[in-house]
Amino acid sequence: MSILKKPVFLVFFLLLLVVGSGAGLYFTDNLPAVGPLANLGASAATADSTASEEEKTDKPEILPVPVELAQASAHGISAYYRAASVIEADRLVDLTSRTAGRVQSIVVEEGDWVEKDSVLAELENAREKIQLQKAELTLSDKKRLLDRNKEMLSGELISQQEYDDVDSSWKLAKAERDLAAITLEDTRIRAAFSGRITDRKIVLGQQIPMNTPAFTLGDFEPLRVRINLPEAVARKVSAGQRVLVSPEALDHSLDAKVERISPVVDPATSTVRLTLLLENADELAKVGGFAKVRITTDSHHDALSIPKLALVEEGALRSVFIAAADTVRKVEIRTGLYDETHVEILEGLNNGEFIVTVGQGGLRTGALIKALNGEALGYESPNDDSSVEADTVAALSENN
Repeated sequence: MSILKKPVFLVFFLLLLVVGSGAGLYFTDNLPAVGPLANLGASAATADSTASEEEKTDKPEILPVPVELAQASAHGISAYYRAASVIEADRLVDLTSRTAGRVQSIVVEEGDWVEKDSVLAELENAREKIQLQKAELTLSDKKRLLDRNKEMLSGELISQQEYDDVDSSWKLAKAERDLAAITLEDTRIRAAFSGRITDRKIVLGQQIPMNTPAFTLGDFEPLRVRINLPEAVARKVSAGQRVLVSPEALDHSLDAKVERISPVVDPATSTVRLTLLLENADELAKVGGFAKVRITTDSHHDALSIPKLALVEEGALRSVFIAAADTVRKVEIRTGLYDETHVEILEGLNNGEFIVTVGQGGLRTGALIKALNGEALGYESPNDDSSVEADTVAALSENN
């Protein structure tokens, strides 16, 4: 039995020695990696090193934003007020019949030029003509009788009383003749002034009552435009001031001047009426045509101004991006007058500073920029590079 137990003891001793040696190497961190575990550890270390290098080499490059610039400078600027109205004739009136009757003749048509007092139409008036002839014959008889009595009075053949009776009879006949002439004249419709017929309202053979509008007569020299301005704006306008009037049918503006300013304010609208006189109006400017009016309310000469495109509006705040070297900074500004293209700067900018006019949509303070028109403006930037794609410039303009 002792012989059999000895080999078992040796095996147990060797196994214990191996386990102890492994434990010692493990706790001293000297255990060698073998087989698949060694390869796995090496692969992980290599991957970590490669990823770190890729992060360093693949970091995106910050490219400058292409923009267009302008320079703040002195610029004459005016404030305007715009209004709309219609073109009016100097006079445009309806001519009416002064009596009732049937239309027997019409002499003019729409568009005809007529002189003052010319007959435009006539009603049936045969009875009135006969009455006038009768009155004229009676007056002629009374005049002869008066002349004879005057000679007899000078020869003391009749008394003063008899002469006075004849004289009164002559005067009565004269009044009746004048009344018959007026009655005949009432059957004729005449032009009240020289002008052009704009509308014929009656037709031949029509029976019309008294005071029926028969024609519309217009005097188109000169033409006028009447506009209503808020009281605060009207106070900035003076009589004689030049105004631009743009008829809708024309492709150019007409000169006008402020002829009259109403001395009162309309309480219903709180506006003041201005009458504008069109001088040398084009024949294409039609009465009744729609027209836009632009009137200057204030002007500043040599005002510091910038293009309106440069403004960045956020609610009530207005700001711009100032370019310096290859970056921009955003500053708030206070504005004054403005016209179609420029705005006056009261605070926030200095004369000669460059501001971004196109491309500011995605900018923020500190952003890199590339001035597309920098060379033309004399703006120098470290990132100057003339090789900018034309389609990039076009797309930038469209987006802004």
